[in-house]
Amino acid sequence: MKLLTTAVLLCSAILLVSGDGDEVKLPPEPPITPSAPTTTSPKPPTTTISPNTTTKIPTTTTVKTTTTTKTTTIPPPDTTTVAPNTTTVAPTTTSAPPTPAPDAKPGKWVVNGTNTTCIVLRMAVQFNVTYINTDNKTVHELVTLPSDNSTNATGVCGDKEQVINIKWRPTGNDSDNSIVLHFVKNDTKSYSLHHIEVYITPKQLPNINTNGTVMMIHNASEYKTSLSNSYRCMRAQELKLATNTTNATAIAKVSELQFQAFRVDKTPTFGYAEDCTFETQDVVPIAVGCALIALVVIVLVAYLVGRRRSQARGYVSM
Repeated sequence: MKLLTTAVLLCSAILLVSGDGDEVKLPPEPPITPSAPTTTSPKPPTTTISPNTTTKIPTTTTVKTTTTTKTTTIPPPDTTTVAPNTTTVAPTTTSAPPTPAPDAKPGKWVVNGTNTTCIVLRMAVQFNVTYINTDNKTVHELVTLPSDNSTNATGVCGDKEQVINIKWRPTGNDSDNSIVLHFVKNDTKSYSLHHIEVYITPKQLPNINTNGTVMMIHNASEYKTSLSNSYRCMRAQELKLATNTTNATAIAKVSELQFQAFRVDKTPTFGYAEDCTFETQDVVPIAVGCALIALVVIVLVAYLVGRRRSQARGYVSM
């Protein structure tokens, strides 16, 4: 291309020298010079825009990091403050344990006959009644026999059976509670406590499934005692009572017990006391009987063995 342009320039110079002497001017080249910058000028802006766009990218990433840090720091204080509030509510729901009922105190009662004081009784009694109420819940109620003057004792002084009936009216009740003890003469030398009956008003047993008086009975002949003597047992004893109400049981806790029936004098004092601490246990006679049977068996076996040996010696000598 350079050689071609050089040749053109040389030919044009020769023509100028060899011509008529008129000055021939070359045409201007305005369209060539301005077109060159217009075609090359758009390229620099495209190169400058690309770095601008790349600089905007880190700005967007910085915004995202700030928002994530804010969202992660807000929830923890809210959850930690709720936990202690839930733990402090628990102690308010707990209730205090019920106070235990006081122990029963002993009282003394007598039954007077025509010319004698036939029964003298001293004891402390507390009844523990367990039943299912109308709300289908198990309830425990304690009923205590009073030892003060609020009780009234009556009875029967018979030849074969004697009875003492102790009544008391609880506060707010319209009927009496009572406990009845039956003593029976076994023979001409001894008597015993035959059975015990207890009657409790339904008002003393809240929401029990009955409208009538609750009857409880301990039907067992116990505490055999010689006539003209008294029976004494200071330790606490538990007597099971059967009831006439479904889903109800009762236990009578008797302590400081002493009684004497079939008396022949008018004094309210006890006779000679046969204490329960000196009662012979059932295991002792059973053990003695077994020992005697074993001794008899041993003697019988020894006798049979000795007899066979003696017979064998007689046969050998013959």
